[in-house]
Formats: sequence, structure tokens, C-alpha cells
Amino acid sequence: MKIRNILFVCYANTCRSPAAEYLARYYANKYNLEGVSFSSAGWHDAFENAQPETINYVESKGIKMSDFQPKVLTKEILEKQDLIIGMENYHLLKIKKKFKEINLKDKMFTLKQFNGADKNKYNIPDPYKTGIDNYNRILKIVEENIEKLVKKICNLNSNKRIGSLS
Repeated sequence: MKIRNILFVCYANTCRSPAAEYLARYYANKYNLEGVSFSSAGWHDAFENAQPETINYVESKGIKMSDFQPKVLTKEILEKQDLIIGMENYHLLKIKKKFKEINLKDKMFTLKQFNGADKNKYNIPDPYKTGIDNYNRILKIVEENIEKLVKKICNLNSNKRIGSLS
């Protein structure tokens, strides 16, 4: 089965998951990954936009985020996905608990887990209100893992190897 719809999830859909969504689109274009849709959602409707630090980080890469609007996670959003990527294991456990009626088996991973990280290193912490240096450090981790994810999806969808996955 080819992966066509990927959802990134974090707490309020204003930091890690929107960065992941827009960076994934960027890397999909860079690696010629076609036919894959990236979106993001969160648990809470906390803000009207992505955090300014997220916008600044992503736009420093030449990626526009002016059309971004945070979304709250729903059953309808989840049902459309081939792959659900959480930033922390807690996000996935919460999805399993709240949306028991949806078969999500083999569709949910943390971003680092999907890329093969050790079990005790699955989480990417929330940088909200932790200072710009930490914010940028966390978003760099998201970016590095998104590039790996896109390469892996290229390989899975085409059955050919696209560069190193490390």
C-alpha cells in the first residue's frame, strides 16, 4: 500500500506539527515525492496562527506559511490518513484512547520512531515558552526527522532507494 495522506500531530497545532507539515511539503518537492498530502492538527484550539517562532523558522527556509490555520483533531481527519505522526508518544496514546472506534493499527508512530530511533528517544518536546534558542533547536530536530521521513516515504512508495535515510 502506498502512503498518500500523512497527518502530523502535536498539542495545539501551532509549533511542531505545522513546522512538520510545511517542511514535509518542502522536502517532498526537493525529493520529487508526488501524490502525497501532508496536513497537521492538534488537541486544542489555542491560537489563530502558528507560533511566531515557528513561522520565522520555517520562513527562514524560504517556505511561506501565510495560509496556515491550526486545526483541532477529529475523527474525520484521522479516518483519511495512511500515516499519523505524533511528536510525542503521549499524543498517540491520547488518540488511541479518544478514538477507539477507528482502526489505527500500524498507522501511528512518533516522528523519531518512524525513522528508527531508540524507544527511549521517541519524543520531541514542546518548545513553547522555552526561549528562542531552544525553540530553534527543537525545530531543527523536527526538520532533520522530516527530511528522513520524506526519504523513507519516497522509498516505500516507489520501491527504490532515494539517498541515505540517515
